[in-house]
Amino acid sequence: MSTHVTSALTARVPTASLHRATDARAAAQRAADGELFEQLQADGFEGPRFEMLQDRLWLYGWSVLRAWMRDGTIIARCRERRIYFPAPYTEVEEMMRRDEVRQEIAIDCVGRAVPPFMSDSLRDWSPNGGRSLNTFFLHLALWFYRDAYRQWAGGYRQRMRELLGPDAVPVYDPDFEEWVRVPVPGPENQTILQETLDLILAQAPMEERAVCKAMLATDATQEQIAEQLGTTRKSVERRLSKVRQRARKLAAAGLIVTPSVSSAVPR
Repeated sequence: MSTHVTSALTARVPTASLHRATDARAAAQRAADGELFEQLQADGFEGPRFEMLQDRLWLYGWSVLRAWMRDGTIIARCRERRIYFPAPYTEVEEMMRRDEVRQEIAIDCVGRAVPPFMSDSLRDWSPNGGRSLNTFFLHLALWFYRDAYRQWAGGYRQRMRELLGPDAVPVYDPDFEEWVRVPVPGPENQTILQETLDLILAQAPMEERAVCKAMLATDATQEQIAEQLGTTRKSVERRLSKVRQRARKLAAAGLIVTPSVSSAVPR
């Protein structure tokens, strides 16, 4: 047998063993859940065991949802289950970076999902269905994640709109299938600089426009702008970097003359 074949077979052994161990653990969990389910049925789905399961599912859902939000896979997992809702990349980035955002959404989601699961959906579980009680619950929780995300995003978008000010109009964003509000240039803004900035920010998300407005309206540092927007200095720096990249591309194409105010805000 060649060295390459031997090495390939050796490499497969740990992976195969890992899969078998994972399958064995999953089967053992389903068997344990089956015994628990019989006890819950005998208890009439109430009592100490029922309450312990509720606490277990609460902790499991909270932990897994936060992990999926942290690595950014939560939206794809929802869409795999045909759970659709607008989630612009700027909001997903905010969610991935900030633990307090993940905490807020996860707590809201699990708080919405646990009561109907314990009162209704739990009775539909079967040990022969291929899912443990944990994964069966998580499947339902993702449907409530959509509402929890919308609740957080509504407040987040409102803060962005408040910073952009009342002089804004709704514009449909086909990429995310939602209406967003963008600033309307007034007569007092008809200067070369303002027109140039309008071109640079024409396709920018609300977050980048909000950072630029805060930058131009005051002499605030990135740290102060971050505090005003309820985000981090790194986030502000990243937004400004994207604006500058867009400005350089437009300038290279001969569409604008890059304005000096596109330089970095004091840190």
